[in-house]
Amino acid sequence: MNKSIKDFFQKNSISLAIPLVMIVVGLFFIFCPGSAISLTVKVVGIVFVIVGAIMACTLIASYSPITMSIAIVLIVFGIICIALPGVIASFVVKAIGIMILINSILRIRDAYIIKGKSDKFVQYIINDAITLILGIVLIAIPLDLANALVITIGVLMLVLGISNIITVIKVYRDGRFIDDGSDVVWEE
Repeated sequence: MNKSIKDFFQKNSISLAIPLVMIVVGLFFIFCPGSAISLTVKVVGIVFVIVGAIMACTLIASYSPITMSIAIVLIVFGIICIALPGVIASFVVKAIGIMILINSILRIRDAYIIKGKSDKFVQYIINDAITLILGIVLIAIPLDLANALVITIGVLMLVLGISNIITVIKVYRDGRFIDDGSDVVWEE
């Protein structure tokens, strides 16, 4: 059965929307990783400001100083995220590096506790040493590594978006569905 391109886009416009967004965002992450990080922090800041403002305007906030305090903190943190996205992104990456570093040190200590009791001691030490190095790298050069991470996420989103589009095309081409006029129903 030969189906037209127009028919394909009419029946699959919703199925293609998310993969196309994934491809666009993936390309943005690949070619502008610094801007992607900054934009993400700014969007988080805007969300914090909106949530804080909504919380501050509720009836609960007028009776609860704790709720009002949380709302004010959210608004202030949101404004800081919007005004200083690079500083916030750097801080978050360093904080993650410190958490990874502490976790790997504790795991190395745990591995030494089981030394002689398990034949996987070397495997544990190698794994924890690699994790320790990752934590040190995140602390030492956070923005460079953050950019590399954003590029990696961008490549994954690009691949997934293209894969999803190929799946939509294959399903349409194979004609494994029946259009009953209201919804797509899979044949059994």
